[in-house]
Amino acid sequence: MKRSAELVTDMMTLARLHAALDSVVDIEQLIQQVHESSNVSRPTVARVGALVAETRELLRFLLSPPHARHAVGNPATGREPDE
Repeated sequence: MKRSAELVTDMMTLARLHAALDSVVDIEQLIQQVHESSNVSRPTVARVGALVAETRELLRFLLSPPHARHAVGNPATGREPDE
């Protein structure tokens, strides 16, 4: 019974990560539109865009299979797998 509960929890976490990734992609597109069409401080918009892009990569890393995570390294630290 406990294994079933763990599986449900894992599936819920996976669904939340996918939803977060979808939201981050939407935000990234919105920031790009603001960057292209607004007089808002461009360095500020660029920095926010970079942070959102980093968030997107971290979510993709978390959603990748464990063997793939090892192969590409950790985007949070910028370290390669064998460092």
